Amino acid sequence: MSANLNNQSSSNFLRPNVNFEINGLDDYLKFLGYHYFSEISLRNYNIHEKGIDMALDMTCSIDLLEMLAHFNKNRWGKSNNLSDSPLLKGLNHLAEDNPSIDLDIEELTLFLNDTSIIIKRTSEKSIVQQFNAIITELANHYVYFTRGLTEKPYEIFIPVFEDNIDNPQLDTPNKTPQSYFDFWGIYLETQEDALIYDLNRNTFIPADLDLSMH
Repeated sequence: MSANLNNQSSSNFLRPNVNFEINGLDDYLKFLGYHYFSEISLRNYNIHEKGIDMALDMTCSIDLLEMLAHFNKNRWGKSNNLSDSPLLKGLNHLAEDNPSIDLDIEELTLFLNDTSIIIKRTSEKSIVQQFNAIITELANHYVYFTRGLTEKPYEIFIPVFEDNIDNPQLDTPNKTPQSYFDFWGIYLETQEDALIYDLNRNTFIPADLDLSMH
């Protein structure tokens, strides 16, 4: 499969009085598929005055633990410049081909064999800039959110903000409002509702989660 982003294939998104043409979009999706061993699709998009926010689906036929192992060995989702993810490298290239359009990823959903990981944007370009760090933290916290490797989550929501947590006594004085690394929402097979995982304490906290944020 070619990972060349230079072919100028395009896709058109229309709304009344607005005509956006994204040069190289199809090749960007193929580029991501090549580096993440995945089928990449554009699920949805939001057109605003300056450009387009995209929601991408990444379907990868491996388990979460296998994906983390390949990532740690630089075999999954790594580019020649290991400080940048292919997600960021490809979007930067796409932006160069479309200088008049502001392009960003608003939501990225990773569908694995045993779990789904939904990553929401917290600020401009936050997903593409912090994707490698998010995967690294998934590996660092795997033993904790699987309860000592005894339970596998079937859905992970990244991040959960304090405003979505019903726990008025929650003490988070050093919380960064735009951080991916404070709270995640975790669905386990043994639990009817989502649990809140606190990355700073490596534990689940007793609180209710308002999933209307999705």
